[in-house]
Amino acid sequence: MRPLTISLPDYLYKKLTQQAKVSKTSLEDLVLFQLKRDEARDAALTLLRKRAGRCLMAKEPIFKESTPPVWIVPIFTNVAPPVEVGEIHIEADTGQVLSTEMDVAEMIKKGHVSFGFEPLPVEKQERLAELLALNGEKMLESEETQEMEALLAEEQELQIRNLETLGKRLLS
Repeated sequence: MRPLTISLPDYLYKKLTQQAKVSKTSLEDLVLFQLKRDEARDAALTLLRKRAGRCLMAKEPIFKESTPPVWIVPIFTNVAPPVEVGEIHIEADTGQVLSTEMDVAEMIKKGHVSFGFEPLPVEKQERLAELLALNGEKMLESEETQEMEALLAEEQELQIRNLETLGKRLLS
């Protein structure tokens, strides 16, 4: 490792030195710890942006001494008031994200529930997905076409109600 020299304004140096004393650690270790914490937060944000866009946000990571040691990054909705919907785990030694896209999908669902959104029932979601896949492969029977159109209309009505709910929440 190469040594690095950083010049800081006096007030910032003094503040960091005081934090290091309170933490009973060296200034160098404190700065390295904060850099690793920021890297963990950035890794969590990268996963969130990829899967959830900007509807979820990451708060300050918490270090957990375990085997292996991990950073736990609390995840909140990005609409006031923020609601905690889960956490992303980052391996402290390697920076590897231990949480999966499925974990993020579950956080998105919790966020939707916290907004008061209504989901399309699972059995209807599955049937709609099945009909849409069949429609891509062959011409559907008229009964199947009617069923697919009814499910699509129901889903669209639900989306409109959910958008109205979100609009009311944002304006309140």
